[in-house]
Amino acid sequence: MRKFLLTLLVVMSLGGCRQDSQPDGRQAKTAARQAGAEAAREAIGRGEPLRLLEYPPLPYPPGHNIYTDLLQERCQVEWEIGRPGDMAEDIYIQHVQGWNSAVEEEIRKRFGPTIMDDLYQQSQQIFQQQRDNPGPPAF
Repeated sequence: MRKFLLTLLVVMSLGGCRQDSQPDGRQAKTAARQAGAEAAREAIGRGEPLRLLEYPPLPYPPGHNIYTDLLQERCQVEWEIGRPGDMAEDIYIQHVQGWNSAVEEEIRKRFGPTIMDDLYQQSQQIFQQQRDNPGPPAF
């Protein structure tokens, strides 16, 4: 996290040296997205487990928990709700989006280009089966 903040600070400082047509807020969001992607790539390079972040926490669509379970089971991808800490919420949202784009790229690289779509479709089928046959869980 410290490295991310330092990278973000450097990128934001350099942005002030350029004459851009982008407003400062947009530059900060772009920098946060780039820093999030870079932080994810560094974590992947260190061999840390793959993890997708969610922020802000949103209502889950039907079958979402099945999808995240399949991601964990088949691809060893963790899913967690992020926390902005001292970062402004709009900047943190961009950081999360950058992080997730890099992690999703790595997931597709390791497990194939359609893995996330395939697991989503499978989660929806399982959800529909459970909804159509609401009985006691099978063990």
